[in-house]
Amino acid sequence: MAEAIQSGDESRFTDLYNEPVDHLLSPIKGYQDKPVVSLPKAIEPVAGFFNKIEDNVSVALHNCQNPADGLDQQESASIHLYTMQFRGGPSLYLLLNKSLRAENREELQPWFSYLKLFLTALHKLPSRSETVWRGIRDVDLSSKYKKGTKFAWWGVSSCTIDIEVLEADQVLGKHGKRTLFSIECINGKSVATHSYFKNTEKEIILMPDSYFEVMGQLNPAPELHIIQLREITPPNALVKPPSSKPNEQKPLSIVDQPSTLFPSTSAKKTSVKSVPLRARMVDIHPNATWSKNGITVAGGNKHGSATNQLSDPWTLYIDDDQTIYVVDTWNHRIMEWKSGATNGTVVAGGNGRGNGAHQLSIPRDVIIDKETDSLIISDSENKRVVRWPRRNGTRGETIISNIVCWGLTMDDNGFLYVVDHEKNEVRRYKIGDTKGTVVAGGNGKGNRLDQLFQPHYVFVNRDHSLYVCDCSNHRVMKWEEGATQGIIVAGGQGKGNSLTQLDRSIGVVVDQLGTVYVVDSVNDRIMRWPKEATQGSVIVGGNGKGAWSNELCYPTSLSFDRHGNLYVVDYVNHRVQKFNIQ
Repeated sequence: MAEAIQSGDESRFTDLYNEPVDHLLSPIKGYQDKPVVSLPKAIEPVAGFFNKIEDNVSVALHNCQNPADGLDQQESASIHLYTMQFRGGPSLYLLLNKSLRAENREELQPWFSYLKLFLTALHKLPSRSETVWRGIRDVDLSSKYKKGTKFAWWGVSSCTIDIEVLEADQVLGKHGKRTLFSIECINGKSVATHSYFKNTEKEIILMPDSYFEVMGQLNPAPELHIIQLREITPPNALVKPPSSKPNEQKPLSIVDQPSTLFPSTSAKKTSVKSVPLRARMVDIHPNATWSKNGITVAGGNKHGSATNQLSDPWTLYIDDDQTIYVVDTWNHRIMEWKSGATNGTVVAGGNGRGNGAHQLSIPRDVIIDKETDSLIISDSENKRVVRWPRRNGTRGETIISNIVCWGLTMDDNGFLYVVDHEKNEVRRYKIGDTKGTVVAGGNGKGNRLDQLFQPHYVFVNRDHSLYVCDCSNHRVMKWEEGATQGIIVAGGQGKGNSLTQLDRSIGVVVDQLGTVYVVDSVNDRIMRWPKEATQGSVIVGGNGKGAWSNELCYPTSLSFDRHGNLYVVDYVNHRVQKFNIQ
């Protein structure tokens, strides 16, 4: 039967020591020709490897009678069984991965029926692009994973989006020699709802044959080694996909009518949202530094409306390919700037200030919904949130009305968070929700912990905690999911320019370690506040108001690209500055 991790049986999150990263194995094929059978039948050829695996199969089937994500009971149970810890012998994942890593491919044949069922289930789940973690204790693997190395992991790679899962004593712990992998994946499969441990481990599976490049290494403590990986496309197919086609999954999207913000809840059962985060959940070393001199990557050609100019830009969104989307506020348009381009392209608005469907009026924020290939824009003066086609769009569609929206973001459930600057609150709109629910503020204008005063922007992390720029209270507030009041995580010591103070906090991003990066606008600087810190440090700017490359003038927004480079909207200088990570 299943139980918590026991000594002598590695955790799924640490099962990686024997990966043959120094050379490629021959591709895995043949299993795809097997028929999909029930879990008990799929396990029969390997049952002799285990001590009464039939009992664990029964538990898995019992726990998966109402599976999520469009999987059937047998498919969900195959994932459930993979996540279980067995008593009296090795767990399934250990022996499965041992066979997947074997140079003699004949060793894998008894697993073909289970692989067909298991991989069919995983292929039905949507792919996720995010930062995940796994590791190993008592070993330093730095010499095995040199920067620039490209390799495959042949086993099923269990990862988590929550680094605290790995800090448990039965996994990596917090002390002693450890190697931690920070992985920027593109094909992760969330199995939390199918796992024996349900949502407590927040598990993301990377498929057998996942291919990576080592991007760098960190050594933040004497015995802690962090290896940064990026998932990339392999040189050839290493594992044949299941021959049966996965369920077609239609993307969730915001519908056209303003009376219904999202599709019905029944649509949610067969579709999954791709998350347009305010900024990537980048892994940044606590002591990382950036160039003190910025490079202009958008605008910077004085105030104007030409395609190489901006007029009081307000915020930005960085896409995966480093394309920049700039809210060009007083040109009433959204501009797209490709990496390295000297001119931008108008992708929304740009038809003068007005309230027509083809117009914007003082827009304040934009995010990208990749599933529908559209922009979601806060059209503040028109008191609406609009959706606009990302490519060749000529008009937008109102999805929320009667709201002075400044900030937008979306969580991994596809729920939209909207900052109402006028009502001093943040509302969350779930699938099928037309009114929204107040999740921060909403108790009138003020400086109590349950109040906000002219909030600007919002960031949501993976546990659905909100970080709100409480601008006129000169602080950043963290509101945990379900909380009735917030926690001050930056500023909150009155308006000022000391390291304990902010002066109009406008933009915010939070990294995986809980470090808060905030735009301290009037002080013309970007500050970093580590988790639970009582003061911040200046990472760029802070050299007075100006237009030199080391200066800012009323910055209003920040973001990071996937490499950790910092982008800042320099409002009065009508430009976007990029500060390279060092």
